[in-house]
Amino acid sequence: MSQFITISPQKALKLMEEYPEISILDIRPYDDFKKEHIPGAENLDYDGHQFQQKVKKLDKNKKYIIYCKSGVRGGYFMEKMKESGFKWAFNILGGFMAWKVSKLPLMSMSKI
Repeated sequence: MSQFITISPQKALKLMEEYPEISILDIRPYDDFKKEHIPGAENLDYDGHQFQQKVKKLDKNKKYIIYCKSGVRGGYFMEKMKESGFKWAFNILGGFMAWKVSKLPLMSMSKI
């Protein structure tokens, strides 16, 4: 059974805690990712010229949490994943902005 839904930032955090193997994809530009991102996230720049090649390398059977800046591109990307045969993807409602407003954990490249 596959699942593709948009979830609240709080639900996303709960999924991350319950499933440490879940992959978190930040599809914002790398410069935004570098400033701040969700801990454990991997940057997959939606506008980057290597985007399609990077997506092809992803494991279609893994669970993914996706986020962009506001949630719009994340929703679009989640639909593309569904069409491409992925099994599980969750888009964060409101994207990174909602995560940050909710005062959930953040990380910056300077802290790595």
